[in-house]
Amino acid sequence: MKRTTATKVGAAVALTALLCSTLVPTGAQAAGESTRGTPATTVDNGIPAMVDPDADLGSKPPGPETRWADSIYFTSQVKAGGHDIGLLVHTINVPKGFGRLVSFAVTDVTTGWYKNYMLGVDPEDYHWSTTGLDISAPGLKWTGNAERMSVSLTVPWGSLDVTLTSRGPVLYYGGTGVFPILGDTNYEYALPDMRTTGTLTIDGKAQRVTGRSWLDRQWGPTPDDPSLHWTWMNLNLPNGDAVAIWDTLTDTGENSWATVVHRDGSHEVVAVEPVAKRANQFWTSPTSGQRYPTRWRIKIPALSADLTVDITGTDNQEFAQGDNGRLEATAAFTGTYQNTKVSGRNYVEMIGNWKP
Repeated sequence: MKRTTATKVGAAVALTALLCSTLVPTGAQAAGESTRGTPATTVDNGIPAMVDPDADLGSKPPGPETRWADSIYFTSQVKAGGHDIGLLVHTINVPKGFGRLVSFAVTDVTTGWYKNYMLGVDPEDYHWSTTGLDISAPGLKWTGNAERMSVSLTVPWGSLDVTLTSRGPVLYYGGTGVFPILGDTNYEYALPDMRTTGTLTIDGKAQRVTGRSWLDRQWGPTPDDPSLHWTWMNLNLPNGDAVAIWDTLTDTGENSWATVVHRDGSHEVVAVEPVAKRANQFWTSPTSGQRYPTRWRIKIPALSADLTVDITGTDNQEFAQGDNGRLEATAAFTGTYQNTKVSGRNYVEMIGNWKP
């Protein structure tokens, strides 16, 4: 495994963020479109799901687009040594672009300590099976299936060895796992409630971790719009609903939406009041110079939801190289959902520079 050049890492920082987020689907959620995914189970709204949560954990044949990418990642909210800890593990393959990356971040929400690591991997050192979840690279081993998977990762300052076990329904983004992005078709689904146990080691000190992870699997081309600002959030609600929220802001306007999966597996795709317009308490990165909001007011009328989301731990949770950056931050939410008071912990992802 080697470090990528500054140019490649800079491009990777931007594109990696895009792979965790999408534009709102329209109509029947593209259910009739062709797909490189595998048609499988159906969601409870009667529309066939266009991805298979198990088979589609395998790598995908690349499309013709330069910015076509294959991505899998998870974010975790765990306890370790009495502290609240946030984890992020991500690998992405852009075969016609910057290549293969492995990313890792740890946030101690209790103390504010934070560290991340991002590496480029030579093609001969990177393997992702086409038949299922079997990924290996120097320092990384990721195997299993949609019910249970094991992840081990070692970086110079620490390591992670965890088991993730799915406990709830799959979230199909857009209701089917297939949706348009600025004229292109993308595929994505999540395992939003995975029991997480294992060991986190930092600077030689090993601690047992227990908690919950949200895993996302996505592949397809991504947009190339220099004016794009992107915000993504994942929410696990106390009633068992899982909600994925996106906001995209470009020169042509803002688009905010959410996919909801209920505990019975039924889905809703709903409008969200413009997220970027309600963002505040900005922070400027000393590394990239980019400016990011750290607080949001989230309103989802169809869900009777009115939430405040705040970054936790430290504002400085940025993957950055030069003047390119993306923020992958632990967060917490409070407010009302379906007219009931709620609170919880989540993650927020942002790309773009929110200049004054």
